[in-house]
Amino acid sequence: MKPGNGWTIGFAVVLLLGLWSIPSHADGLNLLVNGSFEQPIVSTGSTCGAYANCLGFHNGVAGNDNIGGWQLIGKGGVDGGGNPTPDAPATVMVLGFAYIEPDNTTGQTLNFHPQDGLQSADLTGEGNQGMTNGIKQAVTTTAGLSYVLTFWVGHQYSIAAGYQNGASSIALYIDGQLVGPYSNAANTLEDVNWTRFSYGFEAASDQTVVAFLNNTDYGNNFAGLDNVTLEEVSPQFTAASVAEPSSILLLGTGLTLMVSRLRRGSAS
Repeated sequence: MKPGNGWTIGFAVVLLLGLWSIPSHADGLNLLVNGSFEQPIVSTGSTCGAYANCLGFHNGVAGNDNIGGWQLIGKGGVDGGGNPTPDAPATVMVLGFAYIEPDNTTGQTLNFHPQDGLQSADLTGEGNQGMTNGIKQAVTTTAGLSYVLTFWVGHQYSIAAGYQNGASSIALYIDGQLVGPYSNAANTLEDVNWTRFSYGFEAASDQTVVAFLNNTDYGNNFAGLDNVTLEEVSPQFTAASVAEPSSILLLGTGLTLMVSRLRRGSAS
């Protein structure tokens, strides 16, 4: 004997109620611009130092101190008066998908593939220009509302020369206050390893400044940053999170009832 239509409809209602009450944690709209550093476009013919398919950016150099909405910050590349130092190395780099370097330790090719899209940022710049350099962006927020920031930190293969001194580390600041360093020491063979981090906070005003600074020790010349998103947390997040276990219980109850009914139907 097959279950009747009334039973099928009843179970569907239970299932939909359970799914409806599972929370949505964020609204999906990235408040940051150029979070994956896809602008400006890195052409295959562009160079920085000895390597192609990359762009170097310099603190204090008008027109070269902004990466598609991210403003460069820090002291690298400028003198005591804040004036650009001629021929100073770039303090932040944007790497294209095809950017490579020779791995002189293994004799292989070292890749720098992004985590998202076709480009990523390196907060160490050319070589490692120190821990005073980075980028920031101001976004419109609403005081008292909750937000979640997610980002990926990249670490280059630590066997390769130039990348052997510890983890890649990035310091996160919110409105000028240090949240903490986020480090990645994991390895991917001859390529960048990307690790995801997230941080939730409540906005203090109608504008929030998000900043990332290089926090990587000298001897490691890569601190990758990619796929940065800032999203407003859904207003239902807190209540829904509390209700989530009961939602799962409701779904489990519905499934149990359906199995039980089907077994009785088969026995009939």
